[in-house]
Amino acid sequence: MPFQGQRGVTLLLAIMVVLALSFAALGLIYFVRYDSEAASNVAAHTEAMQATDVGLEDANQDLQNLSQFPELLPMTNVPWWYDPTPTTLGPPSAPPLTFWNSCYPKQCAMVIVPAAGTAAPGQVTFDVEYVVSPAGLPAQMLNGAGQGTAPVTSYMTYLCYVNAEVSNTGLALNEYHRMNADIEATLRKVP
Repeated sequence: MPFQGQRGVTLLLAIMVVLALSFAALGLIYFVRYDSEAASNVAAHTEAMQATDVGLEDANQDLQNLSQFPELLPMTNVPWWYDPTPTTLGPPSAPPLTFWNSCYPKQCAMVIVPAAGTAAPGQVTFDVEYVVSPAGLPAQMLNGAGQGTAPVTSYMTYLCYVNAEVSNTGLALNEYHRMNADIEATLRKVP
């Protein structure tokens, strides 16, 4: 009869082991879910950064299509031209985040970019907005040309600000993303 008292201890130990394994499994589920969400956010941010490349290419194309330096042309009605401090030397201040919320179509240019691998209609897209601004630097000589050589070719440096944000079209019902990426890049223009 001494074995009947040990049956209760064995049952109690078995219940404790099952509880410990249950808590370990719940912890593992929590960490796997957290890691999955973090990886998803990193992937979405990477896609937003890739979308800014399209805006940067469009901004460079707009700048290179001009026949002269923008400062020599009437740029008042050009939406992608951004000159917040035209009378001071030095780089301009970057547009604040609130600028991007309502800048298109009068204050910036925009292109819609599908997220990587989602070119089908109704899929996730990015609204990519950009502006180009003078860098506040004087013209630089190209290829080491001096002022005594002919022809003297110079280039101007410009700053390009690009914002890419998930457009929230093509998402599931009641799903909303506030994922965006901002970059600043240097562009050069040779007339």
